[in-house]
Amino acid sequence: MIKQSWVVVCLSSFLLLLLVACSGGANGGASEGAVGPQEIKGATEVVKFDPASLPLSGDPAPGACAASSIVPGAYRCDLEGGVPAEPCFALGGTRLVCEPDLVAGTYDILVSPTGTLPSVAPPSPDRAVAFFVELATELTCAIRTTPEPVIIGGMAALYDCSEPYTYILDGGELTFDKSAPVWRAAVSTLDPATGESSGQNPTDVRRVWIP
Repeated sequence: MIKQSWVVVCLSSFLLLLLVACSGGANGGASEGAVGPQEIKGATEVVKFDPASLPLSGDPAPGACAASSIVPGAYRCDLEGGVPAEPCFALGGTRLVCEPDLVAGTYDILVSPTGTLPSVAPPSPDRAVAFFVELATELTCAIRTTPEPVIIGGMAALYDCSEPYTYILDGGELTFDKSAPVWRAAVSTLDPATGESSGQNPTDVRRVWIP
């Protein structure tokens, strides 16, 4: 009888240990699979531009600067001779970098404001305008700030691209198709000899920069 009781106790203990081990294994598997929000690889990257990230060189040109009406959170500077530079971004209150190329890590001109630089508040997320774009085709495009319009198929060119006579067309609020993680833009190239366009070519957007 004693031997029988000992066998029952041992068997019960073994079953209990087996149950605990199985439960622990199941819980361990569950904890390994629990993670936070997932990064979507290949999605269009929205980058907040930091003017201090660009290396500076040369002497600044004097210019009268005011808030940009095209890129909220940036400036427009009128240089001597009436030449405009836009968008410009303040480095403190004494210098501005204008018309940056964020893929090349350069800018067009460094400006020293001739008067007190007015305060410009950063735009709210719903008013942030992408002023520089990198496409999946390696083209880069800068927002147009010149008054002369370029109209292609009834649509205005909103960005000048690094390939001559190539533009991102303005589709109003749908300039960029954001219905998927990878945004798309309507890109068109003009033939300068005939004035004909290549039509609207939907192109993936790799990165955009906002103020």
